[in-house]
Amino acid sequence: MAWRSSGTNNTEMVDKLKRFGVITSEHVEEAFRRVDRKFFVPAGNETLAHSDQPLKEGNVHISAPHIYGSAIEALDLVPNSCTSFLNIGSGTGYVSAIVADILGPNSLNYGVDLHDDVIGHCKASLAKWRGASVNENG
Repeated sequence: MAWRSSGTNNTEMVDKLKRFGVITSEHVEEAFRRVDRKFFVPAGNETLAHSDQPLKEGNVHISAPHIYGSAIEALDLVPNSCTSFLNIGSGTGYVSAIVADILGPNSLNYGVDLHDDVIGHCKASLAKWRGASVNENG
């Protein structure tokens, strides 16, 4: 159910993506739970981080969570594999982070984008997410 998977937080958003059949596999669900969208939304859109809608500020764009859920499920990724993943137009880094979480540390994950502001946003977003992950997991 597209556009119906909004939540007030990441847990609620993922619960709805699962309930409406967007996310169907356990490893995709777990990755979405570990990679909170709030770290990747364009500046000024933080209150909408868990809404099931695309967000854009200048060149920085993040698609709706149901789009990413459907796309990542369709990739049929193998958890903890030795896979290479190339994300052309990697934008905020949200999809790359979810895929990296699924594929694990033995895989290669490349993101490519053209705009310096988008690349800067991506790097900052990944750093915030990694910092939060370290703090939560010790």
